[in-house]
Amino acid sequence: MEQPKVLIIDDEKAICNSCSQVLTQDQYQVEVSYDGESGLQKIDDFRPDVVIVDLIMPGLRGFDVLPRIKQKDPHIMPIVITGYATIESAVESMKSGAYDFLPKPFTPQQLRIITRRALDRRNAALEAEHLRQEKEKMRENFIAMVSHELRTPLVAVMQYLEVLRNGHAGIVVAEQQRIIERMSIRLTELLRMIDRWLKLSRIEDTDLKSEFVLVSLPELIKDVMNDSMDLAMGKKVTLSFEGENIDAEVSGSLEMLKEVFSNLITNGIKYNQEGGKVMITLHERDGFWVADVSDTGIGISESDIPRVGSEFFRVKRDGTAAGTGVGIAIVKKVLDIHDGKLEIASVLNEGSKFSVFLPKLEKEKGAV
Repeated sequence: MEQPKVLIIDDEKAICNSCSQVLTQDQYQVEVSYDGESGLQKIDDFRPDVVIVDLIMPGLRGFDVLPRIKQKDPHIMPIVITGYATIESAVESMKSGAYDFLPKPFTPQQLRIITRRALDRRNAALEAEHLRQEKEKMRENFIAMVSHELRTPLVAVMQYLEVLRNGHAGIVVAEQQRIIERMSIRLTELLRMIDRWLKLSRIEDTDLKSEFVLVSLPELIKDVMNDSMDLAMGKKVTLSFEGENIDAEVSGSLEMLKEVFSNLITNGIKYNQEGGKVMITLHERDGFWVADVSDTGIGISESDIPRVGSEFFRVKRDGTAAGTGVGIAIVKKVLDIHDGKLEIASVLNEGSKFSVFLPKLEKEKGAV
């Protein structure tokens, strides 16, 4: 097993030598530097696990060294040592990236304990990062599996059903037609669910910002409302839009922003009561364009609101069609990429309001 590495940065040679002796005896590989600049250079070659750095040194101070250590390797554990220990300096050190703080003078045992603790923290962080990477690899494998191993045969089954439905494989009686229709509906729902899973998984992998264009929010919202009209008429839900004449432009991905409003407006219709309303209002607030999508539907309980938008979390809605639990997760991820946000307000059995915040263009923010 490779020996842990510790770099000591201190302008006092006596401190460097004594710390080096203690840690070398405990089977650490130790290097020393007597100023901040050479210490930072040594990090690149030595690649330490732990850096012990003095706060007050000629030239580059420890306060200046700390953030640059984290820039080089966020998993390095910096330990601050100083003969000018105060609560203020300890707090500032932690804000600058220090793992722990050791005032001078200190004993060899104190040095051993704090170094061992820092190394344990680093190992735990590296293990967590390894698990995160494994999870990401599993996610990528899942995407590939869903895309090729599930979607492709489902599409083939849909094509075979179409052949049967059109009578190309023989006469189909009325009862058989009804069964085929129900099968087609269920398969279409399954394909739609798979497509949404894939979209959710790929949003973060796509460089959406490279595709940003100027998007007129009123035009986008009207397009989505028109696309949703058949669903609304079937549910006897009225759609209305207040703010369609506002000159509101944002920088964004037209396709993904359509996905945001399509999700919210569709949900407002699906989880509404017959004869209910979905109302969209557009206005400006604190440097953002805000689009409120309000409905008169069944609402969401107060305890469920914080969890809405978590991947695959589904709100229990008696008497309504079950969702996949990914729609609002997609909305939140898209808005994150656009430097926007989503706010949710709801009262059970009375309705919900989903507020989409998108930053105004810089020229608009600076207008007087």
